[in-house]
Amino acid sequence: MEKILVVDDEEANVRVLSMSLKLDGYDVTGALSGEEGLEKYQSIMPDIVLTDIKMPGIDGLTLLKKIKAMNPDTEVIIITGHGDIDSAIHALQHGASDFINKPVKDEALSVALRRAKEKQTIRKQLWAYTHDLEKMVFTATEEVKRKSNFQEKLIVSSNNGIVATDNDWKIVIFNPSAEQIFGYARSEVIRQKDIRDIFSSEIKELLSCDTGDSQMKDTLPWTETILHSKSGEIIPVGFSWKILREKRKVMGSVAFFHDLREIKRLEKELVQSERLAAIGQTVAGMAHCIKNILHGFKGGSYLVDLGLDKNDI
Repeated sequence: MEKILVVDDEEANVRVLSMSLKLDGYDVTGALSGEEGLEKYQSIMPDIVLTDIKMPGIDGLTLLKKIKAMNPDTEVIIITGHGDIDSAIHALQHGASDFINKPVKDEALSVALRRAKEKQTIRKQLWAYTHDLEKMVFTATEEVKRKSNFQEKLIVSSNNGIVATDNDWKIVIFNPSAEQIFGYARSEVIRQKDIRDIFSSEIKELLSCDTGDSQMKDTLPWTETILHSKSGEIIPVGFSWKILREKRKVMGSVAFFHDLREIKRLEKELVQSERLAAIGQTVAGMAHCIKNILHGFKGGSYLVDLGLDKNDI
């Protein structure tokens, strides 16, 4: 049940309005002065206030201002004397919901109350919509943050060097693996270097278009090549490249680098091991041949010794 506070310094007006409103199903409280009206307003916090504008002490306009200062959502309907348009306009300028003239007619009161309730309904719907919108924005923002954090962790934890640029080729992402490969700190390259400045001539050649102009290929699958670190070290890498576009417009680019130094070291060790194994097999074969020759010598020596013993020689 909606609460209505009726404030008028004429008791008869309060009694008549209260009876009419109660018949319409409202919970009505009356007050015979602005001071009493303010006190009862703070006590019951009604949804709607009907107040006469001309009262001794705290008049209706002052009561309106005080109520709006405490709760702007309370709808206040001003009751004015016939022809007191200036006061009504002044009240509307200070947030009154509506005004009705004395003597108050049921039809005019019903229209004013309907308008007041419509305003409250719209305000509640707007609040609910705004609240839901804020929740949706918060949820969407948190989801974007979560995805962004996840992607950032993927980039940071990747064993491959990842270098990304904006549409002007300025480096905007340079992960820890890229730092290890190139020897540059992030602070040295982020928004500081053009990605082409850290490309070796071999990589530039791989990316150059067949047209002979300065454009680069949109895509390059994994290819083995070399780059030069900050210190000048030649580093073998697996390299992949992609220009990022949206509606054919360049948004940026991303390059991936897989450090092949350890693989190359292991390959070299494997070749050396295989070479040593081959040498070992050769030596073993030679040893076997020498052993056979020695056995031959030993057999010949035995025959010679036997011949000497028989004086056959």
